[in-house]
Amino acid sequence: MTEQTIYLDTGLEEILNLDTDDKGQFIAITNKNTILTNDDKLQIDASIKFPIIRKLNNDNFLVVDCRTDKINNGHIFDFTGKIKTSFLAGDGIEDIVIQHNKIIITYFDEGVLGYGGPNNDGVTVFDFAGNQLFGFNSSAIWGHILDCYCICKHGTNRVLFYAYTDLRLYELNLETLKVELFDTPNEFKGTTAISSKSDTIYFHSSYHDKYSFFSWNRNKSEVVKFGNYPSKLKGIKNGKFFTYGTNSFTIVDPTE
Repeated sequence: MTEQTIYLDTGLEEILNLDTDDKGQFIAITNKNTILTNDDKLQIDASIKFPIIRKLNNDNFLVVDCRTDKINNGHIFDFTGKIKTSFLAGDGIEDIVIQHNKIIITYFDEGVLGYGGPNNDGVTVFDFAGNQLFGFNSSAIWGHILDCYCICKHGTNRVLFYAYTDLRLYELNLETLKVELFDTPNEFKGTTAISSKSDTIYFHSSYHDKYSFFSWNRNKSEVVKFGNYPSKLKGIKNGKFFTYGTNSFTIVDPTE
């Protein structure tokens, strides 16, 4: 296993949320609404209690407040700090992934069971204008999600997510908005982080083992338990994961 830690110049400010790719290209927001990237540092004027930040492209980024009372809580900014548009992203947001020019949002159970809105869908897809294109639960085709535990990018136009109550692996094609379901072994039941590399899916943590990694080859139905990492992780591409603190982030590759 290898680790790469990158320290950021945050001064007296603290990172509230951060996202990175497997190469260390990051975007972060601090408790003073400072936006940090590898190349930029700017301020935004926003009142956001529980932010999630994601880069959309080289021109725009997304900041979402995880909690809302039916007020638009998704805000798209350009890199001058100007807000371009706002939309209702839903309440009880667990995670957000940007893939194939789409915004994929997942929700925990309090959101799914909460007031009417995108959050009731468990997993949603929006375009970069804030229009909802897909809702898992409202499609009423592949079952019902109560809590989406984790999600990651997969290839160039798909995402993988693992959700309760069925505890299956779901693969969503972002071109067709169709879902493929996979029954999963019990070894990593309750996993909280997922990443993929070719035909192998990697998981971190389970209900009964909070620190171990698991690899699963869907074609061979093989599960291998290996290594451990004593911190909550989020999966990114190529079998890698990351975690962040108040002024740094660490990319973890359990396969090396």
